[in-house]
Amino acid sequence: MLIDRKGKITHVILGDDRQIVIPEIRWRRTGSRRLVGLRCIHTHLKKEGFTRDDINDLMLLRLDAMSVIDVTPDGAPERIILGHLSTETENGYFLHESTALRKAQEYYRGLIKNIEAELEKISPAAPLEGERTGLLIHVSNLSQERMESSLNELEQLARTAGISVVERVVQRREKPDPHYLMGKGKLREFMIKALSHGINLVIFDAELLPSQIKAISDFTDIEVMDRTQIILSIFQKRAHNRDGKVRVALAQMRYLLPRLGAKETALSLIRGGIGLKGPGETTAKVARRHLEQRIKKLEKELEELKRKRVVKRKARVRSAIKTVSIIGYTNAGKSTLLNRLTGSSQFVEDLLFATLNPATRRLRLPSGTRVVVSDTVGLIRDMPKAVEGVFRATFEELAESHLLIHLVDISSPEFENHISTVKKILVETGTGDVPALMVFNKMDMADTADWRAICRRFDAIAVSAKEETGIASLLEKIESEINSPEQAGFSS
Repeated sequence: MLIDRKGKITHVILGDDRQIVIPEIRWRRTGSRRLVGLRCIHTHLKKEGFTRDDINDLMLLRLDAMSVIDVTPDGAPERIILGHLSTETENGYFLHESTALRKAQEYYRGLIKNIEAELEKISPAAPLEGERTGLLIHVSNLSQERMESSLNELEQLARTAGISVVERVVQRREKPDPHYLMGKGKLREFMIKALSHGINLVIFDAELLPSQIKAISDFTDIEVMDRTQIILSIFQKRAHNRDGKVRVALAQMRYLLPRLGAKETALSLIRGGIGLKGPGETTAKVARRHLEQRIKKLEKELEELKRKRVVKRKARVRSAIKTVSIIGYTNAGKSTLLNRLTGSSQFVEDLLFATLNPATRRLRLPSGTRVVVSDTVGLIRDMPKAVEGVFRATFEELAESHLLIHLVDISSPEFENHISTVKKILVETGTGDVPALMVFNKMDMADTADWRAICRRFDAIAVSAKEETGIASLLEKIESEINSPEQAGFSS
């Protein structure tokens, strides 16, 4: 039975000798500091005590309490065991010793009030952005090394988004589950882990399908995000010029449109960013029509911005000033290098996608020749389809550059994968034939013997933009490449 706080029986559930199945409670109270408002009392026919299923239901449904009654062979109730959530235990719940059924009422005196008072202390109603805590989940059949590498990058993305990562978990699986990405049992285990650590956000290292977002968010009251949502939330904060803001808003709306059936908590960052802010504020049908209208409006504005960019590029071509674009994996140090080369003060921070708005500055080479240098948006592996449009302006600029400086963070253990990712993206976007110069950055953080050998292998030069080491040599190399009649592009 499920019983509310007024003592009214709201559900009577018939199971079998193995289990009962608690139905979805559509009207239940939600929130990290609130209990559901119902307590469950059920029987065990084999005196198996408090089971793992009992604990799962208690924690995932956030029941006021779970009471288990042992039944004698002739069907009479015997003893009762009560469990409830607790912030004072390591596993997140507390079990009382079994007692005679007639004494059970003593358990409930002041119990609910005390539990919610505990939850109130550790779960603020509206946590600040920097106080959000996350559990990272990776599901794949990759090697352990590649799974850890992927999780490392997701953790960096989470940190950039202002989320503190508390725990990381992986599940090796040949094929993703169409509903939950992983097995339902494993998902339950991970959600309980999140609850026991006081985590209020679960982040999947994948782009979840609309059906998966809905199924997982219906399974738990913990906020659910995927890798694409994290990137979009970062872009939303980092976009400052009109072109960037329009592209990010358009990407968010296109991502949200097929996912409108999901719970509010599953898409809170995206909804809030584009003005769909309240559960029940509009029906899904009205919200869909509203989004479609806004998408059309933004697409028209984007076309106008594109036309203006074309006019500006034609003006640069007429002026005969050559252009150099700095490209590379996110957080390779592109903005720092631009500052060193041109003496500018572009925003720099040790975060992924720290700068989203491309900057263009004039540069005087050693011979006195003037060129225009552009810092572009950082690239990333497995770029989500939803964010490809954000990079379109960058790729348009790259296609008309006279030289690309492919900047690589040589101190990263993943630098070779980063090189491959950038080359692949540029070839796919039609910019692989633009002449390119490989430059390894952060040489001050790499082993001396290693980076010298690596430079020879990749025919690259090494610099430290932060320490201003190798900048003079780089300027000479840029001038040499700009004036060279033969330059090799990425497509080879």
